[in-house]
Amino acid sequence: MALEGTIKDFGLPDIFQLIGLQRKTGLLTLTSEKENVTVTFESGMVVMADSSAKRLEDRLGHVLVKQGKLSKERLDEALQTQRATLQRLGHVLITGNYITTRDLKDALQTQVSQIVFKVFRWRDGEYHFAPTDSVDYDRENFTPMSSDFILMEGIRMVDEWPIIEKKIPSMDIVLRSVVDPALIEVGGEGAGGDDSLQALAEPRRSAASSASLIRLTSEEERIFRKVDGTRTVQQIIDSSGLGEFDVCRTLFDLLNRNIISTVGRGVAKEALAGRDGLAAPSFPGYVLAGLALVLALASALAQREAPFAVVTQPPLLSGSVGLIEEVVTRSRIERVDRAILAFHLWRGSVPQTLQELVRTGLVAPSYLKDPRSRPFHYALTDSGFILNAVDDSGKAVTGTLVERTLRSGLAGGRP
Repeated sequence: MALEGTIKDFGLPDIFQLIGLQRKTGLLTLTSEKENVTVTFESGMVVMADSSAKRLEDRLGHVLVKQGKLSKERLDEALQTQRATLQRLGHVLITGNYITTRDLKDALQTQVSQIVFKVFRWRDGEYHFAPTDSVDYDRENFTPMSSDFILMEGIRMVDEWPIIEKKIPSMDIVLRSVVDPALIEVGGEGAGGDDSLQALAEPRRSAASSASLIRLTSEEERIFRKVDGTRTVQQIIDSSGLGEFDVCRTLFDLLNRNIISTVGRGVAKEALAGRDGLAAPSFPGYVLAGLALVLALASALAQREAPFAVVTQPPLLSGSVGLIEEVVTRSRIERVDRAILAFHLWRGSVPQTLQELVRTGLVAPSYLKDPRSRPFHYALTDSGFILNAVDDSGKAVTGTLVERTLRSGLAGGRP
């Protein structure tokens, strides 16, 4: 019962959401012009991911070396053993006492997350999901990731990348410290503990001052210590053991606070924009979600036309249409809400209409309507805005209302 189509017709959030809702087990293959990525699911949970650009085991060994947890010579030894025994590299590293179990678990989680989240920045390509009875993965050292977690983190990253790339346009940027390291004080979560887009739009800490101590979280301090005037952003990521997005987000904050600054460009390992096609996101979104209704009402026709149609089988979405419509509507509302916050940070005011979000590339047109093509209601208030879905009679749909008060008001004023 294979599922296939194009990412332009059915966005990656939709694909992950459906596999998670249906609790499917199998292999999802994502293909673009430059790369093939495979994501393995077990009961709707992500349990493995690999890339043709760089195999997971090669990537894993590279990161462990960069982190200083494994020497290049020891890695070469382990790889020779791995090729001779055909065992997983992780198993070889643990049994050979090259690294600890915790080192392996952390590195695997980070690397699989990197591969999965990277595909959320794709704007085109093809997908193919092939269900299987069972899948093979490193059950001892990898904790399955829920589709809900993948969706939330993936969409959050897509929303915030355009803001981050204004300060960090490429992974080959070299950074240096502009404050005395002796002034750094570790303690508290500060804004670094807030993972929302609002934290980027409304920093709660003042810029660095040479006359006072600078408070950083332990994670921020860890990344700051790796900024030495010679390392590129990619090298800082590799040596930190943290995810690409988390490191770039922290560097963005340190740049905003004038704690670090850019020096120039070094040797790029991987560009933030370019090979991944990163730009202001223009995801097609849930373009075919409304087609679920057609599936339920006319399964024969829908199976010929819909990307998820399966010949000789009952409609995949049968019995789930209402749930999917509700989830898609709320996801789109959340996506538009984040886009408005990004617009506010960028332009200093909220958009007068939602169409401005489309013109600036922050959302695709499909995100401005629910699966039944009913436009969302958006209105400015004295201190912010309200956003919600409406039914056929124009009444607000329960559970979709977003009402925000922006700290700096509308800035640009109301019309």
